[in-house]
Amino acid sequence: MVKRDKVLVGPGRPWDIVLVCAVVAVAALLPVYVPSSPLAWFFGFAAVFYCPGYAMASALLPGRLATLSRTFVPRQERTHVITMLMRSALAVGLSATTVALAATIMTRGLVELNALSVGLTLIAVTFAASAVAVYRRSRLPPGDQFAIVHRPAERRPLNRREGAVVAMIVVAVMALGVVVSDGLMADRSGQPYSEFEVTGADGQLDHLPSSLSPNQQAVVEVAITNNLGRAADYTLIISLSDSLSATPADLSNPVVLSPGAGKSTTISLADGASLEQRLTFSIDRPGDWTVYLRLVDPGGSEVMTLWLPITVR
Repeated sequence: MVKRDKVLVGPGRPWDIVLVCAVVAVAALLPVYVPSSPLAWFFGFAAVFYCPGYAMASALLPGRLATLSRTFVPRQERTHVITMLMRSALAVGLSATTVALAATIMTRGLVELNALSVGLTLIAVTFAASAVAVYRRSRLPPGDQFAIVHRPAERRPLNRREGAVVAMIVVAVMALGVVVSDGLMADRSGQPYSEFEVTGADGQLDHLPSSLSPNQQAVVEVAITNNLGRAADYTLIISLSDSLSATPADLSNPVVLSPGAGKSTTISLADGASLEQRLTFSIDRPGDWTVYLRLVDPGGSEVMTLWLPITVR
């Protein structure tokens, strides 16, 4: 009994084009319904780095042959068979180029760069190129159209060496699956940490005070975020010395800084909570000073320090 070749993709069967369009559509929908699913990552990766480029490659090369050169006297053509591997390599390059170009245009302010704009761009490019590819394929003779043919291989029993290699591959794939599953299910919270930053009164870094007169008030904005995984009582210290010694004070009111002990207050934050504290301070004497701002977490195990060089004339 002779086994016939089975045409998977060919004249009247653009299933490869249908597949890439379906992958892009699914990649756009999955983050809405299952945003943290590994399937969303898989389809998203394929939609970004393969599908648009494959559709464009199919539009550029609708046939199984490509003309490399042509002579007119005598009239001859030199052609080359475009394999699936070549199409895939071209697809990856075109996809990366398209996504990079689209992202560059969006970052210029023409369109906001977000998941929605990227998804709509991928859908538009893939579907438009797919329509062109299907049209150009249909214009070619059936024998010249791109096709994927499955040729059944003759079955024969595996010898011991081949069986051992197959068993090793199966074990390696299973082990890789276990490692990947553990990685996907692992806790991504990372190490606990706190965020501490200071800006000018208007929230701009370049508007921090740098020059004052004696007893002239300066205003800064301090932002604190708790990412410790638990509620925390922080100690905020402002002083002119490189020391943690401080006396409790209400830092919501203006404070006068002098050499020696600084001023401190306690700030309670729940896990994931943030606080913006406005500090108003003045220095009572001329000189070149450094204003130290310190955030001490519970127990004093971590001290975060920011400093402001200020000249008082």
